[in-house]
Amino acid sequence: MSMMKSMGEILLSKGKKSPFMQGVLSAAAVDMANIFIEEYWGDNGKKLAKAMYVKNGNLVIACLSSIMAQEIRMREADLIAKVNSKCGNSMVKNIRYLC
Repeated sequence: MSMMKSMGEILLSKGKKSPFMQGVLSAAAVDMANIFIEEYWGDNGKKLAKAMYVKNGNLVIACLSSIMAQEIRMREADLIAKVNSKCGNSMVKNIRYLC
């Protein structure tokens, strides 16, 4: 009887540099950022701001309100730390805002 590896084990064995793994980590970073927004600002924050994608270390957040963008900007360091703690230390370096 052979031991089968889980999908997670296979992905981690290939390393974080593979394009597929980068896509998985980027999606996880977006999800974690959206959870952070909902935790801090509740349903109102969820309606006004949404993390969209990660590209070249930049997490892009779309905001319907410049006030909401400023609120997120004040907690930017906490957001980056939370995302990087779950997805890898250098996944997100900066946050860009689309208002």
